Amino acid sequence: MNIKERIQTVLQKLKLLDKAKANNLSDEEWKQLVDTYQKEYQSTLQEDLAADMAAQATDTAAPITQEQMNQVQGILDSIVNPENTATGEEKPTETTQATGEGMVQLAQAVQGLISTMENRANEDRPIQTVTATTATFTGPADRVKFLFGIENPMFSMSERWNQITINPAAAAGLGSWDEETEGVAFRKQAVAFSRSLQKRYAYLHANGMLDAKRLAAGEFGTNYEGVNTAGVGDQYVVLRQDALIARVLAKRDLTQYFPVRYGIQDHDLVFNAFFSEVSQAYQQGEIWKGDMKLENEMGHVDDAMIKLKFGPMKELERMYIGYLNKEGSDPIKWNMIEFCILNSLETAQVEQNKRRMRGIYVKPETGVAGSYLNASTGIIHTLIRYVHEFKILPHDDSAYRGYTDADMLDAVQDFVADIITSCTEDMEIDNHVLYLNKTHQPWWIKNVRAKYGKDIDFTGPDSYKNVVPDTSVRIVWLPYLGQLPLMFMDVPGNLQFLEYIPGEMMSIKVKEDMELIKAWSTWKEGCAASFTGRRFDSLDKLKANNYEWQQIFMNKPAVDMAADATTVDASKGFWQITAANTEAKAITDITNAKAGVAYIIECGATENATTIAKSDKFADITAAYAPTKVGDYIMVILNSSGNFLELERQVGGVRKVNAALQPNIPGVR
Repeated sequence: MNIKERIQTVLQKLKLLDKAKANNLSDEEWKQLVDTYQKEYQSTLQEDLAADMAAQATDTAAPITQEQMNQVQGILDSIVNPENTATGEEKPTETTQATGEGMVQLAQAVQGLISTMENRANEDRPIQTVTATTATFTGPADRVKFLFGIENPMFSMSERWNQITINPAAAAGLGSWDEETEGVAFRKQAVAFSRSLQKRYAYLHANGMLDAKRLAAGEFGTNYEGVNTAGVGDQYVVLRQDALIARVLAKRDLTQYFPVRYGIQDHDLVFNAFFSEVSQAYQQGEIWKGDMKLENEMGHVDDAMIKLKFGPMKELERMYIGYLNKEGSDPIKWNMIEFCILNSLETAQVEQNKRRMRGIYVKPETGVAGSYLNASTGIIHTLIRYVHEFKILPHDDSAYRGYTDADMLDAVQDFVADIITSCTEDMEIDNHVLYLNKTHQPWWIKNVRAKYGKDIDFTGPDSYKNVVPDTSVRIVWLPYLGQLPLMFMDVPGNLQFLEYIPGEMMSIKVKEDMELIKAWSTWKEGCAASFTGRRFDSLDKLKANNYEWQQIFMNKPAVDMAADATTVDASKGFWQITAANTEAKAITDITNAKAGVAYIIECGATENATTIAKSDKFADITAAYAPTKVGDYIMVILNSSGNFLELERQVGGVRKVNAALQPNIPGVR
């Protein structure tokens, strides 16, 4: 949206478009236009007008005169009446066209108008509505000396990166980076800003201010208690830091479905109590009945990190100029240092979101950078661990093990019906919700329309988009699941993300090293449920329990392999189940395997059971794999050399985790 469209949008919102066309805006309406523009776009009207013409606004404009007001009205008329300009219609002689000079005059006139109004007493009116302005991310300093009018060394216009922010084309005339002067100055300011950002984040967390929407609106703009310790120099830098933090926090979308529990440094125990019957008919004497059994659930966190190298500076400059050219509609313009840190943190946050859903921790190969998915374990593999630990018995039926765009609704309804059928008289699922794959939401809507009518309304919270038809079971649509047909029911808040210190990932430390900037942070994260159900030491005992006291219900999002198959096609799914073979067969490869993804090969039949030899691409597994019971499995992951490493296996119903690759899993140590 260009500057003309923005002004027109604001005028329409204020219902002043007709008055503007009639050259009849009052001083108060002009002030309302300026304030609303700033509130809408988080930048000042005069700044955007000046930047649009690659010129600088002036801080010392003279008080507005009637002639300047006529110029302003004339230029505004050319903005809101573009058809007159397009048709060549002649304008009154007192109207000034929206030329480059006129646009700068408009910026000066508006600045002068604000100055005039600040020094003018309000008229005595019986009824007046006062609208407060929002916090600004630009300062009042001399813009010739400081970028965005922010009096701070990082925004000094003597620095190359700030000159480029005002005019990207200036880079060509500034010559190549001088690493000994410009490079050193840039790295010094980047280090200082990063440290102050860490302290600001810590202050916001300690005072309960880490709310993305309120931060973005500048609501905490008057809270500067942390300014002195942060060493930022003035409140405008703090406001911009708040906006930067808000931009990153806005991407923490998975925490709206699963809460975050802090303070977990290694393992965490959650005790669950199971009481046997205690009541009975009265009789005299000491006839005691009832006991209590404690079952602890354990969560754990793994160590994750960011390690980046910025530079050389000429490459940073090229990327930054590209940002300025492509992101002109961004309401906040970042200088180069802010740009580097913001994009690093945004990327890390998005990766954490995906990892919190699909990740599985794998100890990295020494000296080799690993996949972001292997920095910690997320929802999917936490649920699978509970299945393999005999804490959750999946509802496994071919009707809903998988689904397509044609039968998703039927599969979901069958799954929910089976869960309801498996509930005993002492169990309730009134507080459970159903988690489904958001990618498949269009399939769901299409199926519902086909079954219940094409005019079904999906807009309300109780519509069939958010509730399973013919039930009261609510649906939560989860992102980052790809094409996985995962379905599970749980009480909201039971599954949690675990961390040690709030915002630890964002506490990026920066150090300069020759022509490069090295940045890094370390943190702990994980995932666990507070309550899963009773614990059993075998699959047979888990099945005999028949879902009694089970908290989480899930399907088995696995696919069946063809009989006699000797390769696994990873594109069909990460969890595949072998079939009865006509003769002994062995898996020799997993085709289309992706880095960071753990693959499960499960025994579906013991007749000529499919095996894996410790050779070729499986030469690095702990031993040859030969299942003896249905349900046995091996879990492997691709390494940097193209071979598969073993994460865990189950043979004869006995599970064994590879402690070398998954040292933090409960029970391993």
